[in-house]
Amino acid sequence: MQSKCRCIFCGCGTGHFVHSRMIRSSVIGFIIMAELVTIVTGQIVGQSQCQTWFLQGATTCMHDASLALPNVQYLASNGTNGQPPQENLQTYRTRVCAIKNQLDVCGQTVTQRIVNATACAAMTERQVVLSQFQNIFGGLDLSCAHPCRYTLMDELRQCYSFAHIQPSMMSDMALVRVTLLGQNYDQVSKFCMTRQSLLQCLRQKILLCPDSPRVLAQNSLDLTSFERGLDFMCGNIGVYLTGMGCFQNPIPEVRMCFQTMDRKMQSLRLVSPQPTADQISLAQFCSIRLEQIECEMGAWARHQYQTCSRVVTGLRNELECQLLPDHCMSTYPHLAPDLCNPLNYFAQERVRLNVATTGHSASIFFTVLLLGASCLNRY
Repeated sequence: MQSKCRCIFCGCGTGHFVHSRMIRSSVIGFIIMAELVTIVTGQIVGQSQCQTWFLQGATTCMHDASLALPNVQYLASNGTNGQPPQENLQTYRTRVCAIKNQLDVCGQTVTQRIVNATACAAMTERQVVLSQFQNIFGGLDLSCAHPCRYTLMDELRQCYSFAHIQPSMMSDMALVRVTLLGQNYDQVSKFCMTRQSLLQCLRQKILLCPDSPRVLAQNSLDLTSFERGLDFMCGNIGVYLTGMGCFQNPIPEVRMCFQTMDRKMQSLRLVSPQPTADQISLAQFCSIRLEQIECEMGAWARHQYQTCSRVVTGLRNELECQLLPDHCMSTYPHLAPDLCNPLNYFAQERVRLNVATTGHSASIFFTVLLLGASCLNRY
């Protein structure tokens, strides 16, 4: 790393640092450096380059929001670090929390650039920067948290009982780890007929919680994609029931794909608790999801569709693409269309399985679909 590179907003030859914002004057630069001296108890000596970059970036985030980092640290640490603000602490908290989303996006962007930099690739450097991120932005997040953050997911799960259907982990549905709509035709058709009640309940709970974007992001749940996935599965009940073993008992190589995805998602959330908030995290999030599709579909093909026929794996492939947030398609315009190519879905082979749904007539099947579609209300 060249010695002239001193700022996370400057090009450092790594490909990860981009000119997104320039410090607008030497006066602001002087103020930032003065605050850094305060932050590290009188000296920057002893701080690694990566730590210094983070503190510079965090200070810039605060200045852009007309805040001082030591005061924010005081709020984030519950008074154990930093400096108390001159104004009343509760008034200050209200002012800071009102713009917390802006601070989150900036903090995630800063942290992503640093931990992805070649100069900060060492695990010890990365851990220190992540610790700094958690102390400042994580602590601030907790200080501003609405009580509903800790109850929302339980309330969303209660919506399943309200709709008189079998509870299921929505995050599993969102990541296509499992697709538990039911174990037989009666259960699945009941689910599909009542899913609009479920979705209405979910929307109401989400609207009442100011922290819902954070909670949903942490659980990989996008309600629009979730609804789209339910509509899709309810239109393919016969294939779903035929491929029950595929959905619930994938081959070991496919399970490895999910383990890899889980590990990468956990790593991403250390840096970006709300992965779709900033552009760098969004690109990584989409990349992880697309890698999962490629990994799983490749595994089934290599094993010649053991356990799952290609009509079932094609359904899974399309479902995974249906559940992708829309912005992933535009973020990876050359990769997403290939992995989500309709030719991969074998949709023409589903007709026989869907019409000949086990033990039930086609008329009942289509009645279920019409009842489900009649009250469709997009979120």
